[in-house]
Amino acid sequence: MTLNISWIRGSNALALLRDRLAPKLVEHKQKLSRSSCAVFIPVCHKEDRLNLLFTKRTENLNSHTGQISFPGGRCEEGETVRETSVREMEEEIGVTPSQIWGSLSHPVVSLKMENVYACVGYIGHFEDLRIKLSPHEVSHAFTVPLEELVHTRAERNYTNQRSRRQWEMLAGRVESAQSEPVDQSDRAKNIRRISQINHYRMPLFPSPIPSDPDIWGLTAS
Repeated sequence: MTLNISWIRGSNALALLRDRLAPKLVEHKQKLSRSSCAVFIPVCHKEDRLNLLFTKRTENLNSHTGQISFPGGRCEEGETVRETSVREMEEEIGVTPSQIWGSLSHPVVSLKMENVYACVGYIGHFEDLRIKLSPHEVSHAFTVPLEELVHTRAERNYTNQRSRRQWEMLAGRVESAQSEPVDQSDRAKNIRRISQINHYRMPLFPSPIPSDPDIWGLTAS
């Protein structure tokens, strides 16, 4: 089935996008604990086309190393989804949203069993943004036209791309339920076995722009 996406190209595309998302958005007013996370999904204009802005996490972080992500992170005690997502975006890329439309009604659950909430909004024209990357957290920021992302949906596939540390963490979960001690040989077998389980595959969207990374990890889910 061919999707009708002609509205994305119109002069009122931003208003139409907000109207289409409105039924799926809520205002999470509850205060969250540090066991929850929140991201901001930044919509912007670039060369008069609607885009989403993504970041690539650095290789020296403790979690989600090198993954493509939206700006975001762990909630401070007592913060709301909006407060966390806006704070994290300001810290990671130095951008404050001009419009905040709301939050997706349900969080995504990570492999660490953490609730990841998402706030959606508009950050303006990419050419006018003064992006300042946090060197510890973000190695790269890029945009992808919304129209191209819709076309790429049919090409989604999966990857087992994970860092050694992530596979060790998953193996550790399995081993914690075992009564007998685990030696290095068994640990290696567990890592190999777990890395082949379909449940732990990550979705991947091939980037429609050759110079930009593929979109994978929790963001692609």
